[in-house]
Amino acid sequence: MRRDWRWWVSSLLWLALLLSSATVVAQEETARHLNVLEIEGPVTPIMISYIERGIRTSEADGAEAMIIKLNTPGGQIDLMNEIVQLLLQADVPTVVFVYPQGAYAASAGTLITLGAHVAAMAPGTTIGAASPVGTQGEDLGETMEQKVKEDLKAQARALASRRGEEAVAWAESAIQEAKAATAEEALEMGVIDFIADDLDDLLAQMDGFQVEVGRQEVTLRTAGAEVREQPMSFVEQFLHIITNPTIAFILLTIGINAILFELSSPGGFAAGIVGAICLLLAFYALGVL
Repeated sequence: MRRDWRWWVSSLLWLALLLSSATVVAQEETARHLNVLEIEGPVTPIMISYIERGIRTSEADGAEAMIIKLNTPGGQIDLMNEIVQLLLQADVPTVVFVYPQGAYAASAGTLITLGAHVAAMAPGTTIGAASPVGTQGEDLGETMEQKVKEDLKAQARALASRRGEEAVAWAESAIQEAKAATAEEALEMGVIDFIADDLDDLLAQMDGFQVEVGRQEVTLRTAGAEVREQPMSFVEQFLHIITNPTIAFILLTIGINAILFELSSPGGFAAGIVGAICLLLAFYALGVL
């Protein structure tokens, strides 16, 4: 009788331990999540603060990875460099996903994509055409063009080196000769890691993929993870929207007319204040453009 009693107690203890372990594993599976940012349009200073906030949040809440849905024609080299540095220095795996179909990671977007721990594209997207041009889209002088291209090519080699010689050669040609590639071509050359139809498809493919974060190997566990959208704040959205050329010139027109109205009918301040605000916003937008 005593032996039977001990056996039953031992069995119940083991059962309780197994149930406890299963509960802990289930809780860990449920807690796994990824933070998703979305960037569309030219590279602007607002994108830097947005990505920096996304990385900071992902590091603090223990996200499996931070994913950036990217669709950009490019932007200033110095802004691009800041974004690439943020991605390289992040303590959380970063993923750039060129999405949706028809999107592109052109010019500065090419190096931003290469700077992430994981690079992916949707079918029907393109990457490349990263030759530098002037602020108005004009060609640079021969000496300046050579200097800028050599600097960008060195950066491209460093970012693409882990992806193989063919990827390095293509990255250099994207800068030197403005070469571009489709998603299928980029995957074949090793420029990107995955082609995915949508975010769910990407998460399924990335599960078990190994990346190096801070000189440590990290295995991604993305299958079944919760997706948490991290949209731009109201201020970030507003400042990003006004960089649209049409809106920028509307603000400029309103600002000039409001100032002229204030000067022609002195005594009130409303028109002058509105005009000054519109001009400041227009100058910011045109400066970015």
